[in-house]
Amino acid sequence: MQTTARGTLSGALDLGLRELVAMVGGGGKTGALRLLAGELAATGSKVIVATTTAMLLRELVAAGSVVLEAGMPALVGGLRRALTEQRIVGAAAALGVDGKVIGLSPTTVDELWARGTNTLADYLIVEADGSRGKPLKAFGPHEPKVPSAATIIVQVAGLDAIGTQLDDEHVHRAELIATTLDVPLGSTVTSSVFVGCLREQVRYLAQRWGSARIVTVLNKAEGLQRVRLGLEVASDLLGTPEDGGDRPVTEAVVVASLNEGRFIRVCSAKGQ
Repeated sequence: MQTTARGTLSGALDLGLRELVAMVGGGGKTGALRLLAGELAATGSKVIVATTTAMLLRELVAAGSVVLEAGMPALVGGLRRALTEQRIVGAAAALGVDGKVIGLSPTTVDELWARGTNTLADYLIVEADGSRGKPLKAFGPHEPKVPSAATIIVQVAGLDAIGTQLDDEHVHRAELIATTLDVPLGSTVTSSVFVGCLREQVRYLAQRWGSARIVTVLNKAEGLQRVRLGLEVASDLLGTPEDGGDRPVTEAVVVASLNEGRFIRVCSAKGQ
């Protein structure tokens, strides 16, 4: 394994000069979205942040002003005007209920990427999944809502899920994880269960969006013990199966503390 400390999340993700980033999973997607947008804007890039799910308006506004338009011409026009005055602008279809916005459809994001962002912004970052604030989740039948044009999918999970119980209080769709991994509902979320859940997600993401790179971010690595745990999980995710079979792997794993701004990028020797 190759491990490298990076000073920014964008550096740890190894982003190119123009990317459509889709955030999925749990344990810090929204925080990662805002941090990433801020880092990119600080380098002089223009960034559009959006969601394909329901997202709190206050969370979207925290990144920048928001354009609420469902139609493509009005959406592009609003974004163009806003981006002349600021480097980060949010986008959503309309106001929803309970303080949330109605997200753009994945096809709208694809069209925006193809028609508008090459002259509007350098990066489009989309929150494409929901986790109800839990650090670990399983994908539901209609999740995640990743645009087909995504160039990189960032799979986020919170290391604080390890050691908790596999129930709905601690994990989103705990019963589905228990059934998929054949472990008892209510049992402890071990490192093995945590890794198994992430592997299932990666397998599905690779099948559905094979043209996108996949990078896993293991958030909440605060303290030496949690960092070591994150590195062990990263090694398991990137390692070779003992039985010699195929294992879906991510391009890299980032052991991160979004709160403290620390990032360790881990790659297999081949991936590096």
